Amino acid sequence: MGIQEKQVGVFAATRWELNALRRALSVEEARAAPGARCVIGRRRGWRVFLFQTGIGIEAAQGVCRRAFAGQSFDLAVSSGFACALTDADVGDLLIGTEVLLGGYPDGQTASDRVLRCSPDLAAAAARAARGAGLVARSGRLVTVPHVLCRAYEKREVAASAGAIGLDMESVAICEVAIEQGVPVVVARTVSDLVDEDLPVDFNLFLDRSGWTRGVLSCLTHPAAWSGLNRLRVQAGVSAERLTRFFGPFLDELG
Repeated sequence: MGIQEKQVGVFAATRWELNALRRALSVEEARAAPGARCVIGRRRGWRVFLFQTGIGIEAAQGVCRRAFAGQSFDLAVSSGFACALTDADVGDLLIGTEVLLGGYPDGQTASDRVLRCSPDLAAAAARAARGAGLVARSGRLVTVPHVLCRAYEKREVAASAGAIGLDMESVAICEVAIEQGVPVVVARTVSDLVDEDLPVDFNLFLDRSGWTRGVLSCLTHPAAWSGLNRLRVQAGVSAERLTRFFGPFLDELG
């Protein structure tokens, strides 16, 4: 009897993040899963399912639930980009030891929704990062319901949540994995910094009805273009580091 192949579900919000992760794999198939794009590949004895969830808690939760309903996973990973809430550089790796929901206008956090990540997976991520020559930080991450565009908002969430970084999906991904009894970890590279204002209100682009206003905002504020180019460069660095990390991480697990 052959050894049963182990399977990992990896969840990332956007195609840029998914493409960075897939470059670490031997890709076998790309298909449209219900409500999501899915890329299937292999690395060091792992069969890897990469899901593009879309941005935000509800989108990630829906894709995760459908993924776990249709597939059995030995472990799950929330990955992609994140905003640093501590002293860090673009491209550094943030490893979640726990995640919680926060970032509401009054600064509150939902402490009853603190979700613990697998210590073994977090340790494996840290070892893989060191082996790849990456700077890694481990600690609490916070998931927020909207894009934080101003540095003062980021600092408020950092203070209230005691977190090293933030994203918009990890609470949902971790919650579904834990419900299913599957170990989960968050491993994301820094794409923007705690003291950095974003050049436009990206929340406008999360709703189809806001796209026109978002485009008009860019057109009427020429200074935004230099900021957008800065973010493009930073996203490129973050993507390269994510690729550099993900392969060794799977190798470490193997």
